Amino acid sequence: MDQKMEVLVVEPGRPPRLDRMENTLEAVEAVLGGRAQLGCFLPQRVMLVSRQDAAGLPPNRCMPGKKEAVHGAFLLCGIPEEGNSFASLTPGQQEEFRAVFATPGEFMEIGGVLYSDPDDAADAVYRLWETLGDGGGAALTKHGTPPGRAAGWEAGREIG
Repeated sequence: MDQKMEVLVVEPGRPPRLDRMENTLEAVEAVLGGRAQLGCFLPQRVMLVSRQDAAGLPPNRCMPGKKEAVHGAFLLCGIPEEGNSFASLTPGQQEEFRAVFATPGEFMEIGGVLYSDPDDAADAVYRLWETLGDGGGAALTKHGTPPGRAAGWEAGREIG
């Protein structure tokens, strides 16, 4: 097992960055700030390592092809042939996953449900609007703004 590995670290609101770190669970958990949980992208043999206790952490990125978010910082590393540890990402994997996670996520929380698609969020707001009585209220929380975009998903879009 190599003593150091090259991984991509993906933090909320920032582009993925290459990091060289110790090839140990302790080093991975230090980057995450807590116990690790694992997911993988096959056939690319890339492991996504996120924090197990992500409650209260800001949403970071959507999982590719899904509408669920990874909360807090996460890292991407390789899956070694022997499969019982971590490995460096290949240059090709680094390039591919930098592109996949290049844009920071934008999320809207409505009634405790997190939405990553503006159209889904608008539909949820319209449904919520119908349930509110006179003088009723609801909180909407926006998380994240990709670089180069003003706050708000669409300028001038009105709801109501």
